Amino acid sequence: MRPLTHQVWEQHYVELRPHVLERWPEVNRSELQSINEDYDGLLALLQRATGMSADLARLELTKLDVEEFGLGTGEEEADDQTDHASLDRLFLGKGFQESERDRIVDRLSQLNRHLRRFPADATALELAVKDRDSTSQVVTLELEAPGFSRLVAKSKEPDLRDALADVRHDLIQQIESAVGKRNKGGR
Repeated sequence: MRPLTHQVWEQHYVELRPHVLERWPEVNRSELQSINEDYDGLLALLQRATGMSADLARLELTKLDVEEFGLGTGEEEADDQTDHASLDRLFLGKGFQESERDRIVDRLSQLNRHLRRFPADATALELAVKDRDSTSQVVTLELEAPGFSRLVAKSKEPDLRDALADVRHDLIQQIESAVGKRNKGGR
């Protein structure tokens, strides 16, 4: 297996685009199509879409596994999944029991797509609830990711299911906003 290089991209970009979209679903399909054979454009697009640094984007591209072209590390996809943050590492804080994990992760599952842009070993995600099952209940979901300020989503919804949906939605918006600002040069 060999890494994806600018020469390989220039020769096979049409065939490789679906593999890029499969690996990084946050990449905009029409933007990817518009860069054609421009490898530097691919790197810039990957940075914008995922929030990765240029070096990390370049490294991740070299690991793109495309068997028909002999590209990638040759490792199984499941091994690669451990490199990215996900709800698998969600810390259940005050007010939650481990027995609730499956139900909570299921309710927050839309976050996984957005968490993938962060490295697993440097990202922390914590969910807590104060005054559970009362009218003053507050659910808090916090994300710490490298290169970003701490993101905190809170909900005062009295129904726990609604509160989880609320913090999920809020955190997704905060991630997208933070990544957008970072890609425009602000932090």
